[in-house]
Amino acid sequence: MKIILTTSDNNDLNAKVDKQFGRAPFFALLETDNLEISFLDNSAANASSGAGVMAAQQVVDEDPAAVIAGNFGPKAFSVLKAAGIKMYSYSGDTVRDAVKLYQDDSLKELLDPTNGAHAGLK
Repeated sequence: MKIILTTSDNNDLNAKVDKQFGRAPFFALLETDNLEISFLDNSAANASSGAGVMAAQQVVDEDPAAVIAGNFGPKAFSVLKAAGIKMYSYSGDTVRDAVKLYQDDSLKELLDPTNGAHAGLK
């Protein structure tokens, strides 16, 4: 099964999970059955506005079963939910750690956004 995680670097399974969905620099695409990983640049990371929706559409195009990030804003949450993609919040360290929790069914599926609009702006 394919899942996507937001990351701040592209260092294999040791990549750091990013706190924000829409402005994370990278998306890690991971096959949970064999832990094969690849990375995509988040084309929305530096957008002046609409980063959450643009990032969500990029993720939807990859057709994952789930997305793991630190936080999800309301617009990105709506796009991902409409596409039937499950979302999980993770505040730990690496992709490896997040995937282990996901596989152990220890991450709680989000039913609401974790942030308000524009929370990812620096």
